[in-house]
Amino acid sequence: MEASKILLEALEELNKAELKRFIWHLSKGVTPDTKPIPSAKLEEADRQDVVDSMEQYYSADAGKIAVQALRNLNQNDLAKRLESKLQEVQQPAQENTRHAPVPEPQLSQTDGKQHNMTPSSQEFKCKILQDMRDEVYIPTTSQRKGSALLITNVYFDYEEYNRKGAERDEENMEWLLKALGYNVEIHRNLSGDEIDKKVRDFSKRSEHQDSDSTFVVLMSHGKRINNRDAIVGVRYHEKLIPGDVYFVDETFSHLNSVNCPALIDKPKVILIQACRGGHKGGVDVHDQVPESDSWVHREKDFICFMSTLPDTVSYRNPATGSHFINYIVEVFCEWAHKHDIMELFRKVTRGMETRPGRTDDKLLPCLERTSLTRKFYLFPGL
Repeated sequence: MEASKILLEALEELNKAELKRFIWHLSKGVTPDTKPIPSAKLEEADRQDVVDSMEQYYSADAGKIAVQALRNLNQNDLAKRLESKLQEVQQPAQENTRHAPVPEPQLSQTDGKQHNMTPSSQEFKCKILQDMRDEVYIPTTSQRKGSALLITNVYFDYEEYNRKGAERDEENMEWLLKALGYNVEIHRNLSGDEIDKKVRDFSKRSEHQDSDSTFVVLMSHGKRINNRDAIVGVRYHEKLIPGDVYFVDETFSHLNSVNCPALIDKPKVILIQACRGGHKGGVDVHDQVPESDSWVHREKDFICFMSTLPDTVSYRNPATGSHFINYIVEVFCEWAHKHDIMELFRKVTRGMETRPGRTDDKLLPCLERTSLTRKFYLFPGL
Protein backbone atom coordinates (compact mmCIF):
# COMPACT_ATOMS: atom_id res chain seq x y z
CA MET A 1 0.00 0.00 0.00
CA GLU A 2 1.59 3.30 -1.11
CA ALA A 3 1.99 6.25 1.23
CA SER A 4 -0.59 8.49 -0.46
CA LYS A 5 -3.30 5.88 0.00
CA ILE A 6 -2.36 5.46 3.66
CA LEU A 7 -2.57 9.24 4.16
CA LEU A 8 -5.97 9.36 2.50
CA GLU A 9 -7.30 6.56 4.70
CA ALA A 10 -6.10 8.42 7.79
CA LEU A 11 -7.86 11.64 6.75
CA GLU A 12 -11.06 9.69 6.09
CA GLU A 13 -11.18 8.92 9.81
CA LEU A 14 -11.53 12.64 10.58
CA ASN A 15 -14.96 14.25 10.66
CA LYS A 16 -15.58 17.57 8.89
CA ALA A 17 -14.67 19.71 11.89
CA GLU A 18 -11.49 17.74 12.53
CA LEU A 19 -10.49 17.90 8.87
CA LYS A 20 -11.02 21.65 8.93
CA ARG A 21 -8.69 21.97 11.93
CA PHE A 22 -6.16 19.68 10.20
CA ILE A 23 -6.21 21.97 7.15
CA TRP A 24 -5.86 25.02 9.40
CA HIS A 25 -2.64 23.61 10.86
CA LEU A 26 -1.29 23.00 7.35
CA SER A 27 -2.04 26.61 6.39
CA LYS A 28 -0.29 27.96 9.49
CA GLY A 29 2.67 25.59 9.49
CA VAL A 30 2.46 22.37 11.49
CA THR A 31 5.77 23.17 13.22
CA PRO A 32 7.80 26.39 13.30
CA ASP A 33 10.06 25.01 10.55
CA THR A 34 7.30 23.62 8.32
CA LYS A 35 6.45 25.68 5.26
CA PRO A 36 2.71 26.53 5.34
CA ILE A 37 0.53 25.51 2.44
CA PRO A 38 -1.24 28.64 1.11
CA SER A 39 -4.83 28.89 2.33
CA ALA A 40 -6.04 29.47 -1.21
CA LYS A 41 -4.62 26.08 -2.16
CA LEU A 42 -6.71 24.39 0.52
CA GLU A 43 -10.01 26.25 0.11
CA GLU A 44 -12.81 23.85 -0.79
CA ALA A 45 -10.26 21.02 -0.77
CA ASP A 46 -11.51 17.50 -0.18
CA ARG A 47 -9.41 14.83 1.50
CA GLN A 48 -7.72 13.74 -1.73
CA ASP A 49 -6.90 17.37 -2.54
CA VAL A 50 -5.29 17.75 0.88
CA VAL A 51 -3.14 14.66 0.33
CA ASP A 52 -2.12 15.88 -3.13
CA SER A 53 -1.17 19.31 -1.76
CA MET A 54 0.87 17.79 1.06
CA GLU A 55 2.79 15.57 -1.34
CA GLN A 56 3.36 18.54 -3.67
CA TYR A 57 4.71 20.79 -0.91
CA TYR A 58 6.39 18.27 1.38
CA SER A 59 7.32 15.37 -0.91
CA ALA A 60 8.71 12.49 1.16
CA ASP A 61 8.03 14.37 4.41
CA ALA A 62 4.26 14.51 3.82
CA GLY A 63 3.59 11.50 6.03
CA LYS A 64 5.73 12.79 8.89
CA ILE A 65 4.02 16.19 8.75
CA ALA A 66 0.58 14.55 8.68
CA VAL A 67 1.48 12.60 11.83
CA GLN A 68 2.59 15.83 13.51
CA ALA A 69 -0.60 17.63 12.48
CA LEU A 70 -2.72 14.83 13.93
CA ARG A 71 -0.84 15.10 17.22
CA ASN A 72 -1.53 18.83 17.20
CA LEU A 73 -5.21 17.89 17.06
CA ASN A 74 -4.75 15.45 19.96
CA GLN A 75 -5.55 12.60 17.54
CA ASN A 76 -2.74 10.60 19.12
CA ASP A 77 -4.07 7.11 18.42
CA LEU A 78 -4.68 7.91 14.76
CA ALA A 79 -1.23 9.53 14.52
CA LYS A 80 0.38 6.43 15.98
CA ARG A 81 -1.43 4.11 13.55
CA LEU A 82 -0.54 6.32 10.59
CA GLU A 83 3.10 6.46 11.62
CA SER A 84 3.22 2.69 11.98
CA LYS A 85 1.68 2.08 8.54
CA LEU A 86 4.01 4.58 6.89
CA GLN A 87 7.03 2.90 8.47
CA GLU A 88 5.91 -0.44 7.05
CA VAL A 89 5.92 0.85 3.48
CA GLN A 90 8.86 3.23 3.74
CA GLN A 91 11.43 1.22 5.69
CA PRO A 92 12.87 -2.17 4.74
CA ALA A 93 12.70 -4.95 7.27
CA GLN A 94 15.79 -5.12 9.44
CA GLU A 95 14.96 -8.12 11.57
CA ASN A 96 17.85 -10.18 10.25
CA THR A 97 20.57 -7.58 10.69
CA ARG A 98 23.10 -8.16 13.39
CA HIS A 99 23.27 -4.61 14.67
CA ALA A 100 20.40 -2.29 15.49
CA PRO A 101 20.43 0.60 13.00
CA VAL A 102 21.42 4.08 14.10
CA PRO A 103 19.05 6.69 12.58
CA GLU A 104 20.35 9.10 9.99
CA PRO A 105 22.09 12.18 11.37
CA GLN A 106 19.64 14.87 12.41
CA LEU A 107 20.23 18.59 12.07
CA SER A 108 20.97 20.06 15.48
CA GLN A 109 18.74 22.94 16.51
CA THR A 110 21.45 24.40 18.74
CA ASP A 111 24.44 25.07 16.53
CA GLY A 112 23.59 24.00 12.98
CA LYS A 113 25.63 20.80 13.24
CA GLN A 114 24.20 17.34 12.81
CA HIS A 115 23.21 14.93 15.52
CA ASN A 116 25.25 11.85 14.73
CA MET A 117 25.20 9.04 17.28
CA THR A 118 28.63 7.50 17.82
CA PRO A 119 28.10 3.71 17.97
CA SER A 120 29.72 1.45 20.53
CA SER A 121 32.12 -1.18 19.28
CA GLN A 122 31.40 -4.86 19.82
CA GLU A 123 34.83 -5.17 21.45
CA PHE A 124 34.03 -2.46 24.01
CA LYS A 125 30.68 -4.04 24.85
CA CYS A 126 32.21 -7.49 25.33
CA LYS A 127 34.97 -6.09 27.52
CA ILE A 128 32.53 -4.21 29.77
CA LEU A 129 30.21 -7.19 30.13
CA GLN A 130 33.12 -9.51 30.87
CA ASP A 131 35.26 -7.35 33.14
CA MET A 132 32.39 -5.69 35.03
CA ARG A 133 29.74 -8.38 34.88
CA ASP A 134 28.65 -7.95 38.50
CA GLU A 135 28.67 -4.17 38.28
CA VAL A 136 26.60 -3.50 35.15
CA TYR A 137 23.09 -4.22 33.93
CA ILE A 138 23.38 -7.11 31.47
CA PRO A 139 21.31 -6.73 28.27
CA THR A 140 18.77 -9.51 27.81
CA THR A 141 19.61 -9.96 24.11
CA SER A 142 22.41 -9.09 21.70
CA GLN A 143 20.39 -6.11 20.46
CA ARG A 144 18.68 -3.40 22.48
CA LYS A 145 15.13 -4.40 23.33
CA GLY A 146 13.03 -1.86 25.13
CA SER A 147 10.10 0.50 24.92
CA ALA A 148 10.06 4.22 25.64
CA LEU A 149 7.17 6.55 26.44
CA LEU A 150 7.36 10.15 25.21
CA ILE A 151 4.65 12.63 26.28
CA THR A 152 4.85 16.28 25.23
CA ASN A 153 2.33 19.03 25.90
CA VAL A 154 2.63 21.77 23.30
CA TYR A 155 -0.82 23.29 22.82
CA PHE A 156 -3.13 24.11 25.72
CA ASP A 157 -6.82 24.99 25.95
CA TYR A 158 -5.75 28.44 27.12
CA GLU A 159 -3.38 29.69 24.43
CA GLU A 160 -1.24 31.74 26.80
CA TYR A 161 0.12 28.42 28.10
CA ASN A 162 1.24 27.14 24.67
CA ARG A 163 4.87 25.97 24.70
CA LYS A 164 6.53 27.30 21.55
CA GLY A 165 9.61 25.29 20.72
CA ALA A 166 8.40 22.15 22.50
CA GLU A 167 8.04 20.46 19.13
CA ARG A 168 11.82 20.62 18.86
CA ASP A 169 12.22 18.77 22.15
CA GLU A 170 9.78 16.10 21.00
CA GLU A 171 11.59 15.64 17.68
CA ASN A 172 15.00 15.52 19.35
CA MET A 173 13.95 13.04 22.04
CA GLU A 174 12.17 10.79 19.55
CA TRP A 175 15.30 10.73 17.39
CA LEU A 176 17.57 10.06 20.37
CA LEU A 177 15.46 7.23 21.79
CA LYS A 178 15.23 5.54 18.40
CA ALA A 179 18.97 6.02 17.91
CA LEU A 180 19.45 4.14 21.18
CA GLY A 181 17.31 1.28 19.89
CA TYR A 182 14.02 1.90 21.71
CA ASN A 183 10.53 1.46 20.34
CA VAL A 184 8.99 4.87 21.09
CA GLU A 185 5.34 5.37 22.06
CA ILE A 186 4.44 9.03 21.52
CA HIS A 187 1.56 11.08 22.90
CA ARG A 188 0.92 14.79 22.72
CA ASN A 189 -1.35 17.37 24.37
CA LEU A 190 -2.80 15.38 27.27
CA SER A 191 -4.63 16.36 30.43
CA GLY A 192 -3.27 15.33 33.81
CA ASP A 193 -5.63 12.35 33.99
CA GLU A 194 -4.72 11.32 30.45
CA ILE A 195 -1.01 11.43 31.28
CA ASP A 196 -1.67 9.21 34.28
CA LYS A 197 -3.59 6.74 32.13
CA LYS A 198 -0.90 6.62 29.43
CA VAL A 199 1.85 5.98 31.98
CA ARG A 200 -0.28 3.35 33.70
CA ASP A 201 -1.09 1.65 30.38
CA PHE A 202 2.57 1.79 29.38
CA SER A 203 3.54 -0.01 32.59
CA LYS A 204 1.25 -2.90 31.59
CA ARG A 205 2.77 -3.46 28.14
CA SER A 206 3.72 -7.06 27.55
CA GLU A 207 6.89 -5.99 25.72
CA HIS A 208 8.52 -5.14 29.04
CA GLN A 209 8.81 -8.84 29.79
CA ASP A 210 11.47 -9.24 27.09
CA SER A 211 13.00 -5.78 27.40
CA ASP A 212 16.22 -4.81 29.17
CA SER A 213 15.28 -1.24 30.18
CA THR A 214 12.82 1.58 29.60
CA PHE A 215 12.65 5.37 29.25
CA VAL A 216 9.75 7.64 30.26
CA VAL A 217 10.03 11.26 29.08
CA LEU A 218 7.49 13.87 30.25
CA MET A 219 7.61 17.44 28.91
CA SER A 220 5.18 20.22 29.81
CA HIS A 221 4.82 23.14 32.17
CA GLY A 222 5.56 22.15 35.74
CA LYS A 223 4.64 23.20 39.26
CA ARG A 224 5.51 22.38 42.85
CA ILE A 225 2.36 21.56 44.82
CA ASN A 226 2.76 20.78 48.51
CA ASN A 227 6.41 20.00 47.84
CA ARG A 228 5.52 17.52 45.07
CA ASP A 229 6.55 17.93 41.45
CA ALA A 230 3.62 18.10 39.05
CA ILE A 231 3.33 18.12 35.27
CA VAL A 232 0.63 20.45 33.97
CA GLY A 233 -2.15 19.10 31.73
CA VAL A 234 -3.47 20.88 28.64
CA ARG A 235 -6.69 21.99 30.36
CA TYR A 236 -4.76 23.69 33.16
CA HIS A 237 -5.37 27.29 34.16
CA GLU A 238 -3.78 28.71 37.28
CA LYS A 239 -7.03 30.27 38.49
CA LEU A 240 -9.80 28.44 36.62
CA ILE A 241 -8.57 24.83 36.44
CA PRO A 242 -5.58 24.47 38.80
CA GLY A 243 -6.19 20.76 39.37
CA ASP A 244 -5.31 19.53 35.88
CA VAL A 245 -1.91 18.11 36.83
CA TYR A 246 -0.03 14.83 36.96
CA PHE A 247 2.25 14.22 39.92
CA VAL A 248 5.66 12.97 38.81
CA ASP A 249 5.96 10.54 41.72
CA GLU A 250 3.05 8.55 40.29
CA THR A 251 5.45 7.43 37.57
CA PHE A 252 7.52 5.61 40.17
CA SER A 253 4.37 3.96 41.54
CA HIS A 254 3.22 2.77 38.12
CA LEU A 255 6.63 1.31 37.24
CA ASN A 256 7.63 -0.11 40.61
CA SER A 257 8.16 -3.80 41.35
CA VAL A 258 4.58 -4.32 42.52
CA ASN A 259 2.74 -2.66 39.63
CA CYS A 260 5.24 -3.49 36.87
CA PRO A 261 6.97 -6.78 37.77
CA ALA A 262 8.14 -7.17 34.15
CA LEU A 263 10.69 -4.40 34.78
CA ILE A 264 12.15 -5.79 38.00
CA ASP A 265 15.97 -5.53 37.96
CA LYS A 266 15.84 -3.45 34.77
CA PRO A 267 16.87 0.23 34.51
CA LYS A 268 13.97 2.67 34.38
CA VAL A 269 15.04 6.13 33.22
CA ILE A 270 12.68 9.06 33.81
CA LEU A 271 13.38 12.43 32.15
CA ILE A 272 11.35 15.49 33.13
CA GLN A 273 11.54 18.74 31.15
CA ALA A 274 9.45 21.23 33.14
CA CYS A 275 9.69 24.16 35.50
CA ARG A 276 9.69 23.33 39.19
CA GLY A 277 8.14 26.44 40.69
CA GLY A 278 5.94 26.46 43.79
CA HIS A 279 6.54 26.30 47.48
CA LYS A 280 10.06 26.90 48.71
CA GLY A 281 11.91 24.08 50.34
CA GLY A 282 13.79 20.89 49.67
CA VAL A 283 12.58 17.85 47.90
CA ASP A 284 10.40 15.69 50.10
CA VAL A 285 11.22 12.10 49.18
CA HIS A 286 9.77 9.33 51.29
CA ASP A 287 11.60 6.03 51.06
CA GLN A 288 9.11 3.22 50.82
CA VAL A 289 9.69 0.01 52.73
CA PRO A 290 8.51 -3.27 51.20
CA GLU A 291 5.39 -4.42 53.00
CA SER A 292 5.42 -8.16 52.55
CA ASP A 293 7.92 -9.08 49.86
CA SER A 294 11.35 -9.38 51.41
CA TRP A 295 12.91 -10.56 48.15
CA VAL A 296 12.21 -7.63 45.85
CA HIS A 297 12.47 -3.96 46.74
CA ARG A 298 9.33 -2.07 45.87
CA GLU A 299 11.23 0.75 44.20
CA LYS A 300 14.57 -0.16 42.64
CA ASP A 301 16.63 0.46 39.48
CA PHE A 302 15.21 3.95 38.86
CA ILE A 303 17.03 7.07 37.78
CA CYS A 304 15.18 10.38 37.40
CA PHE A 305 16.83 13.37 35.72
CA MET A 306 14.95 16.67 35.98
CA SER A 307 15.67 19.80 33.97
CA THR A 308 16.05 22.07 37.00
CA LEU A 309 16.55 22.17 40.73
CA PRO A 310 13.43 22.65 42.91
CA ASP A 311 11.80 26.10 42.83
CA THR A 312 13.54 26.95 39.57
CA VAL A 313 12.27 27.79 36.11
CA SER A 314 13.36 25.87 33.01
CA TYR A 315 14.23 27.76 29.84
CA ARG A 316 13.04 26.86 26.35
CA ASN A 317 13.95 28.64 23.12
CA PRO A 318 10.95 28.94 20.74
CA ALA A 319 13.19 28.07 17.78
CA THR A 320 15.57 25.48 19.19
CA GLY A 321 13.81 23.86 22.16
CA SER A 322 14.97 23.53 25.75
CA HIS A 323 18.58 23.73 26.86
CA PHE A 324 18.10 20.55 28.90
CA ILE A 325 16.99 18.36 25.99
CA ASN A 326 19.57 19.86 23.63
CA TYR A 327 22.37 19.07 26.06
CA ILE A 328 21.10 15.51 26.59
CA VAL A 329 21.08 14.82 22.84
CA GLU A 330 24.49 16.42 22.39
CA VAL A 331 26.13 14.49 25.24
CA PHE A 332 24.53 11.14 24.41
CA CYS A 333 25.53 11.41 20.75
CA GLU A 334 29.15 12.05 21.67
CA TRP A 335 29.66 9.89 24.74
CA ALA A 336 27.00 7.17 25.10
CA HIS A 337 29.19 4.73 23.18
CA LYS A 338 31.63 4.46 26.09
CA HIS A 339 30.11 5.91 29.29
CA ASP A 340 27.34 4.71 31.60
CA ILE A 341 24.23 6.80 32.08
CA MET A 342 25.26 8.35 35.39
CA GLU A 343 28.41 9.72 33.76
CA LEU A 344 26.36 10.97 30.81
CA PHE A 345 24.06 12.88 33.14
CA ARG A 346 27.08 14.29 34.98
CA LYS A 347 28.39 15.58 31.65
CA VAL A 348 25.01 17.19 30.91
CA THR A 349 25.05 18.90 34.31
CA ARG A 350 28.63 20.05 33.82
CA GLY A 351 27.82 21.44 30.39
CA MET A 352 24.82 23.39 31.64
CA GLU A 353 26.94 24.78 34.46
CA THR A 354 29.94 25.94 32.48
CA ARG A 355 29.14 26.49 28.82
CA PRO A 356 28.27 30.06 27.82
CA GLY A 357 25.92 31.20 25.12
CA ARG A 358 22.69 29.42 26.03
CA THR A 359 21.42 31.82 28.71
CA ASP A 360 22.74 34.32 31.21
CA ASP A 361 21.15 32.33 34.01
CA LYS A 362 22.98 29.40 35.52
CA LEU A 363 20.67 26.41 35.18
CA LEU A 364 21.43 23.06 36.73
CA PRO A 365 19.52 19.82 36.15
CA CYS A 366 18.99 17.51 39.06
CA LEU A 367 19.15 13.76 39.67
CA GLU A 368 16.39 12.61 42.00
CA ARG A 369 15.10 9.43 43.57
CA THR A 370 17.88 7.40 42.02
CA SER A 371 18.09 3.72 42.92
CA LEU A 372 20.29 2.20 40.22
CA THR A 373 22.28 -0.66 41.74
CA ARG A 374 24.63 -1.10 38.78
CA LYS A 375 26.09 0.86 35.90
CA PHE A 376 23.78 1.20 32.91
CA TYR A 377 25.47 1.31 29.50
CA LEU A 378 23.34 2.06 26.45
CA PHE A 379 25.68 0.56 23.80
CA PRO A 380 24.22 2.57 20.87
CA GLY A 381 24.30 0.78 17.53
CA LEU A 382 24.52 -2.70 19.08
